[in-house]
Amino acid sequence: MNRLRKSNLIVISGPIWRIAKWLIIGLAGAWCIFLISPIVVIVVSSFTNGNYLLFPPPGWSLKWFYEVFSLSWFRASLVNSVMISMISTTISVCVGILVARVLARYWIKGRAAIEYVALSPLILPAVVLGFALFSIVNSFELENYSMLNLIAGHILITIPFVVRSVWSAMAGTDISLEEAAQSMGASPLVVFRKVVLPMARPGIVAGAVLAFTYSFNDIAISIFLVGADTTTLPVEVMSNMEYSADPTPAAVSTIMVFITVVFFVVVERIGGMKLFIGK
Repeated sequence: MNRLRKSNLIVISGPIWRIAKWLIIGLAGAWCIFLISPIVVIVVSSFTNGNYLLFPPPGWSLKWFYEVFSLSWFRASLVNSVMISMISTTISVCVGILVARVLARYWIKGRAAIEYVALSPLILPAVVLGFALFSIVNSFELENYSMLNLIAGHILITIPFVVRSVWSAMAGTDISLEEAAQSMGASPLVVFRKVVLPMARPGIVAGAVLAFTYSFNDIAISIFLVGADTTTLPVEVMSNMEYSADPTPAAVSTIMVFITVVFFVVVERIGGMKLFIGK
């Protein structure tokens, strides 16, 4: 093995490094295949012309997509999922920015407790958290407010994504710019709006994207909070899979993947990747 010093870095070359490099590439490729292959199977199977979910499909057809859009439960649950995701993401971003600001710039008493409470939904298993929310709903007899329960539950699980990304963005910004704005007479609110938020924009956008996609595809929390008149699309898909063997769930899953991809494309078209890298 040869070691070539270049400035302050040590470049390792030789057969061991080449083996390690190809091993890393192979593991990364295998992991990508492991993650993507189930999605590919579902998407391809949704275009079958058969009456059962088969891979590879015996023939190709769009009839199951027409079938899906004719189902009343699909239309209602899709509207609910989009509405819940948008509302919970908006509130999570507002709350997450304030919490991240406190964690990034202020050393107050109880700061560790605030950090733990804000990020605890990432530590607790989703099923445990969902059952806890279900118990609270039953204890306070809030079963008839399914929409509000779902929004509150999704806010709880999406705030940590916003806090983590915005906190990282704010911690890496130059505090001297804020001090310069204050020295020129800008009020704290103006400094926050004109200096802090623009610098933290990559973290805010990343947190909002993660929060929306997680909320839209959540099932572990939603299944405990849905009601007879208000449910979400993932929960309806799972329920449909229990009683039907047709490719309808595959078609719905393909539509959900399409919506998620479109969401990312819209974000990229509006601001491009510079929103995430701050350039």
